[in-house]
Amino acid sequence: SHTNDPEAIVDGLDRLNPDGSTNAEEGIRIGYEMAAKSFREGSINRVILCSDGVFNVGNTGPDSILKMVEEQRRKGITLSCIGFGMNNYNDITMEQLGDKGDGHYAYVDSLDEARRVFADNLTGALEVVGRDVKIQVAFNPAVVKSYRLIGYANRDVKDADFRNDAVDGGEIGSGHAATA
Repeated sequence: SHTNDPEAIVDGLDRLNPDGSTNAEEGIRIGYEMAAKSFREGSINRVILCSDGVFNVGNTGPDSILKMVEEQRRKGITLSCIGFGMNNYNDITMEQLGDKGDGHYAYVDSLDEARRVFADNLTGALEVVGRDVKIQVAFNPAVVKSYRLIGYANRDVKDADFRNDAVDGGEIGSGHAATA
């Protein structure tokens, strides 16, 4: 339920216990149900998924989960994903979910990174200032012989779709930057 009581929030976090399995689809669905009950027009209505991205119970394929995330995004409930873990970790799925959810994706592997994500940058990550942002770079073939895209391959937009507002772009939060 909706609360502004920091002690109640910390108490709830203290009661969380990992049990070795992840039914991401069910967890995200429950998160959306809770967000829908507390939905307020004009406010930040967001589910935050914290996981290692290894979904091993229930529907583990990303397609049905991505479809649910897109449907909820259209209803005004966004999804951000925070990845945790070192060994058995799937950041590709987590990054795709954050992208489709019009949220963001971050990876936490140390206490310093946790502080950066949850204390220093959380407001910027939640407060979106740019929706469906697209960046296009055109190289002069007389000067550039070849190039390579590093990262963001699953966010690549076809040239024909670049100016199509129906094609989803990325979101930029307050204080965030994008590099092209």
